[in-house]
Amino acid sequence: MKGKGEGGKARGEEGFPLVKLVDVHKVYKLGEVEVHALRGVNLEVERGEFVAIVGPSGSGKSTLLNMIGAMDRPTKGQVFIEGQDITKMSDKERAKLRLEKIGFVFQQYHLIPWLPAIKSVEIPLMIAGVPPKERRKRAEALLHEVGLGDRMWHKPSELSGGEQQRVAIARALANEPEILLADEPTGNLDTKTGAEIVKLIRRLNEEKGVTCIIVTHDLEVAAAARRVLYLRDGRIVRGQPLAAKVGKEKALRPEEEGEGA
Repeated sequence: MKGKGEGGKARGEEGFPLVKLVDVHKVYKLGEVEVHALRGVNLEVERGEFVAIVGPSGSGKSTLLNMIGAMDRPTKGQVFIEGQDITKMSDKERAKLRLEKIGFVFQQYHLIPWLPAIKSVEIPLMIAGVPPKERRKRAEALLHEVGLGDRMWHKPSELSGGEQQRVAIARALANEPEILLADEPTGNLDTKTGAEIVKLIRRLNEEKGVTCIIVTHDLEVAAAARRVLYLRDGRIVRGQPLAAKVGKEKALRPEEEGEGA
């Protein structure tokens, strides 16, 4: 994991932001109906940032995350990762990018039921061609990192929801990605456990320099980020840092100040 630790911001060697979206639109067709999930989104995320994307259901949050993560293609517009236009990449090139540069954490964990935690973390390492001994060493280190050093050989059914999400985070970090994308990572967790997961993600951002982009509808979760973007009807209506001089309620209710660009 490269970049500037302690939540700092740094541009790449070529001066590009880590993530850049230019006039991104996404239209889905449902029979005769067109659904405009994203409407002209422009966004830059610097290396080492921790950004939260908030908004109501149907606002386009998950679609936006899928664009950043090379999981979907825009109907119009461009998406750049480290200055590379990923909209022009082949499916094979995009898969390689995801494997090497991007880690994903989902609300549903997506763990294989019959695999113990350590085997789940080893999966992306195996796909990347990492030798078995190195895979095991790295997986063990990551599980210790997320606080599961004593639960490595437990299967999902033997782990709590919070523990399963920690396994998912360790798996997402296996190939030392530049970007960690988390889609409602606390959605299936109680308040206390969710707060612990958010604290873990923030620590990874501050200490490891991992660029974190988190989608959530929970304002308390968003408050952990250093910058909050508010999405409504497929548009970013406001984005601002969470600073000590700005009250949390003001920072998280940008619509009250009028729509921004």
